[in-house]
Amino acid sequence: MTARTPLPALGPITAIDRRLSVVEHYHACVGTHAATLETRREARIVLEGEGDLPRAVWQQALDRVVAVNPGLRLRLRRDCWPIRWSSDAPAPQVRWVDDCEWDVRSQRGSGFISDGAISLEDGPCFELIVARRRGGGLLVILRSFHAVFDGGGYLHFLQELFRALRGEAPLGTNAAFSDVDLVRSLDVRHTTSRHVPTCGLTGTPQGRARGDEWRRISLGRPRPRLMARAAVVMANHAHQFSSAPALIAVPVDLRRHCPGLRSTMNFSNMLLVPLQPGDDEQVFQARLSSMLAQRMELALPRALDALVWLPLPWLDRLVSRTAGNFHRRRPLETVVVSNLGAVDTAALGAPGFRLRALIPEPLPGNAFAALSSVDGQVEMVLNLPHVLGDGGRFDRLEAYLRTHLADETATTFE
Repeated sequence: MTARTPLPALGPITAIDRRLSVVEHYHACVGTHAATLETRREARIVLEGEGDLPRAVWQQALDRVVAVNPGLRLRLRRDCWPIRWSSDAPAPQVRWVDDCEWDVRSQRGSGFISDGAISLEDGPCFELIVARRRGGGLLVILRSFHAVFDGGGYLHFLQELFRALRGEAPLGTNAAFSDVDLVRSLDVRHTTSRHVPTCGLTGTPQGRARGDEWRRISLGRPRPRLMARAAVVMANHAHQFSSAPALIAVPVDLRRHCPGLRSTMNFSNMLLVPLQPGDDEQVFQARLSSMLAQRMELALPRALDALVWLPLPWLDRLVSRTAGNFHRRRPLETVVVSNLGAVDTAALGAPGFRLRALIPEPLPGNAFAALSSVDGQVEMVLNLPHVLGDGGRFDRLEAYLRTHLADETATTFE
């Protein structure tokens, strides 16, 4: 049982100055040690659309949003211990790209995204990229660090941005506390379930190719219980190689425990839903619903708090892929399945911009699938480390997913 600590009342804030939570500390550590194979853990979302808004209009809207959302001005203060957030970093800017050839079907052609400078230590921690596509259309790319943003944070930012573009007043941020502060404010009486060995999505790691690959898979019109169906299809694929339970990691937005909370910062935790061979969608949905009813996503062992006292490079060296272990690491979960659901195109639109698709780039390092739907068309973005996808395994998995998940009327947004 955790000690209950009341939260401050929700209300407009103009600055953030606090210690990192253990979850933020973990995300901030990735890619900081010279011996690991990781890069700094960025979170990115790509909006495909049509529009003709000039650069100055995007910058003016961004400036209005930044003024009332201090999470967009964060930097790490490493002159104190443990390290802290401070919202005095330089304000983010709009980066304009002309004649963009990226098709947003994979990471190939996306190298320009990394051309801009963002920094957790010095700021800015966030960048808005607007790219005009060769042949027509517009890409709006949000780029930051996962230590700063999660999916719910990006959704809040996007809603704020398009409010500003429509001439409406941004709502701003109303809390400076962290995800762990939120957890400690609740009466959590259970602990996390014991971790069990699991199976890999494509079997055991093979080969010694470093890095990851992601692909976008258009699945057509939504099907009922799509997330549950996707989880079971993934588990069935994994069970071709092992009878061990498949652990489906489901990100949960902790904002649900604090109605009215508005923040760009990271308030996500994972639930691990086990699926045995033969389990169907109803079993997955029942287990996930039971775990949510028990608020199991709040179960953060207090022992994890000690991690914030580890220097970021030390923690990165402990938890990340290295030249000596990347080709044989066993996964903690079979696959992460994140479902953004149906996107409200009215909330993410403005005169001069119409949304066609929303594509979250998956995090590297493990099997990670993200689902989203715009105007009744579902897109899945799937990441695999090369040791799980090379040798034709990614191709076979993609074909399996199309066979078992895709509507035959699947279309793409080109």
